[in-house]
Amino acid sequence: MKQIFPLLFILLLSCSVFGQQKDYAEIKFKSKLRQYTKTIPKTAELGITKEFFADIINQLSGAIYSETEKADFTNKLWLAISNPEKFDFVYKDFSLHTIENWGKKIKFEDPNFEPNPYLAQWTKTEDEFIYFQWATLNVLNHIGLMAYGEESKIAENSIKKLALLKGFTFPKSKSNEFTYDYLKRVNNQIKSKGLVLLVYDAHYNFTVCTIENKEKILQLFEILYCEFVVP
Repeated sequence: MKQIFPLLFILLLSCSVFGQQKDYAEIKFKSKLRQYTKTIPKTAELGITKEFFADIINQLSGAIYSETEKADFTNKLWLAISNPEKFDFVYKDFSLHTIENWGKKIKFEDPNFEPNPYLAQWTKTEDEFIYFQWATLNVLNHIGLMAYGEESKIAENSIKKLALLKGFTFPKSKSNEFTYDYLKRVNNQIKSKGLVLLVYDAHYNFTVCTIENKEKILQLFEILYCEFVVP
């Protein structure tokens, strides 16, 4: 019986991370771009390696994911970084699932049916670090290692998706409470568990790690020119 609960937790976590396979039979893909770039991002020239992203995933996930899962996530993120076109082709379903509201009707906006979201983003930016930041945050968000909340109520809901915080009970957000203030309250609660929330400064992306790994995480994200701070 004791073995059932850890296995059930892993199963539920896997379902939340990978989601269900999209049914593409009725989907009409449509890109707003006339053509995609033929270039690929520079990585080695900028000192960006696969091992770098493996380190980020390992530091943020702790023992939540198996080594096999961590390796799989690293492979996917690295391909997204180093070759967006190939990533969108090889991991099509994963790629589309990382894009929030892909294919969904949003008020006053046309649905996003971009068939190659990572290649499209790279085409629009063609700036390595801007693209690296975007791709990294999207993939990490999808696998439960990053969250987003531009309002405290949204942060209250999205924080529950962070893998390291599964099973935690969080305080309710207050009306007119800023996201940073809400996350600060959560930080005061989880520090007794040896955990700390970090927020992408001047943005609404946030993550959680062990207090022991905090400085290492901050240093890793600085390489991508992402400054994370404790709220």
